[in-house]
Amino acid sequence: MNSIFTYKDSKFWSLVDNIQVGLEWRSSVYSARKLSYFRQRPLDEGKKLNNVSFVLQLDKDYVVAFFGATIRLDNKVDLLFYEAPCVVIEDRSKLTIKATKKFLRNFDKILCQVNGGIWYRDYLIDGNVSYLTTHLLKKGANVTPVFTKVIDLYLDKTKLRKKIRKSYTSLINNGLKDIDPKVITHKEITWEHMLSFRDLHISVVGHETRSVESWSKQFKMIQNNEAFIIFGKLDGELVTAGYFSYTKINCIYGSSASRRDLFHKPLFHAIMWTAILHAKKIGCRWFEVGEQNFKKHPTDKIPTRKDLGISDFKAGFGGDTKVYLDVRLNLKNSQLLE
Repeated sequence: MNSIFTYKDSKFWSLVDNIQVGLEWRSSVYSARKLSYFRQRPLDEGKKLNNVSFVLQLDKDYVVAFFGATIRLDNKVDLLFYEAPCVVIEDRSKLTIKATKKFLRNFDKILCQVNGGIWYRDYLIDGNVSYLTTHLLKKGANVTPVFTKVIDLYLDKTKLRKKIRKSYTSLINNGLKDIDPKVITHKEITWEHMLSFRDLHISVVGHETRSVESWSKQFKMIQNNEAFIIFGKLDGELVTAGYFSYTKINCIYGSSASRRDLFHKPLFHAIMWTAILHAKKIGCRWFEVGEQNFKKHPTDKIPTRKDLGISDFKAGFGGDTKVYLDVRLNLKNSQLLE
């Protein structure tokens, strides 16, 4: 039996859950709630969206899932995962040549709808370039390595602590004492919590960067036990907050806001450390601190001093630097090959 199940199929998410992905570090960007969050901003911008995700079944096994959507603005159609890159979830142990060919044939049908850019992220599972990366390279794609910090949560708390930058130890201790971070999960989350986070974010940035609907999507992810937030208060006033989403395998730092007039205090160090320990507590294997920027990488977009500072802050919590590939293909400038 060889079948394709599209996103419109009522069984889609249950089929995705049946794909045995193992414990290798990989993206957490593949859940129904997170998809709903990622599609909100393009909708707010008036873009027309069409989810083209699918799951491939080979014999009795569900071996690979593709997550992507076409994004139309005027006459241009791009292929990505709303705001994120397309991703592939697969069971490498059951991925045969037959299954790969079937997958690529269905993917090429999707490409017929696209006349703009394609953005796919290859997580180099087991250190291997994926068959989709190779397929897109043959069509003229460019590849850029991207770096991120990932913490192995199988280490015990003592070892995790030892891997943190020495200068962070006192900052974390002082932060735990001063702001007393509180983890807010699906058990106690209320809409008032999200409004407080939003108000802090607006006051820090100086304007509203995204719609109330996007905050509502994050709220629903927390309600659905796919995310949590951590609040830090000083003298009873919310001064720092962080949002973290997770799957059965990994947790990833999403967004935050901290009072800039209190930057002389170690506000977010304690928030991040608390998030790492909570992710370990709920059974996550990996904690992704976030993207790492370097002075001359990538060459097409030199990071700002702020970017480098944020990157350095994240690196201080330990972990290993992982690399993945951003694969981009501009169909306007490339001739698709058979």
